[in-house]
Amino acid sequence: MSNQGKISETAIATASLRALACFEDDEGVRGKDQLAELFLPDDKKEPLKNSDFRNIIKKTIPEGLYEYVVARTGYYDDLFIDYLKQGIPQIVILGAGYDSRPYRYKDLINDTLIYEVDALATQEHKRLILQNNAVYYHKNIRYVSLDFEQDDLMNVLCKDGFDPVLRTLFIWEGVTFYLNPVTVKTILQSLRSNSSKHSILSFDFQNIDNEQGLIDAGLKDEIIRFGIEAKTLRKYLKGLGYTVIEHVDSEEMCKRYLTRSDGSCLGSIKSIMNIVKAEMI
Repeated sequence: MSNQGKISETAIATASLRALACFEDDEGVRGKDQLAELFLPDDKKEPLKNSDFRNIIKKTIPEGLYEYVVARTGYYDDLFIDYLKQGIPQIVILGAGYDSRPYRYKDLINDTLIYEVDALATQEHKRLILQNNAVYYHKNIRYVSLDFEQDDLMNVLCKDGFDPVLRTLFIWEGVTFYLNPVTVKTILQSLRSNSSKHSILSFDFQNIDNEQGLIDAGLKDEIIRFGIEAKTLRKYLKGLGYTVIEHVDSEEMCKRYLTRSDGSCLGSIKSIMNIVKAEMI
């Protein structure tokens, strides 16, 4: 996560899974990120056009990972839409990667300012792809480049126009896994200390307990380093100035986002995977 000169492997992998989900036959579980495919290299893009190749690809994905990304993408789509409709003043996407929500849901952006935060190399590639494909940029989108483990997040954000007085939605999707625990805690503390009361933070995490450790996604440059004991989640966040609004476990994700039109399930998600939404108190 600290290599500013390389495009994130995680960002490419996530975009690949989001693009794959757009080819699901059943509308109930079909992905909605039609822009994800744009960010893929040709060798990852071409196989998606053939159903046999798509099935082969699915067999190579670590168990439960595809289903998790499908569900997680659906959750954060809903969250993004909900707070845009509420007219929240600011949305900050931490580790934005190839997140396309500000472009897919551009018609819902009125006065909300959106800050995409990520490494410079990934951002430059993303902006180039969007420009080359004539994807509309809303004037309220801001790009903030930083290294989560080296830079002062809030200092950099404020220099780019972020207003700590305004209520904000922070989306931290698919990032905490790859940071060391001290960095995660420091960022959580910094967000709370420099944001208005009642701001919202949502992030996903792996549950750690005595029976199972962290699950690695298999990306050579992205090592899984962070997790939380789910049973201590509320206490952990309360100690940092947050109250949990919603804790979505793997079972609930499956119910919400992996149920086909006929009631059957697309697949299962490892029980270790979780999403939390919390309010700053």
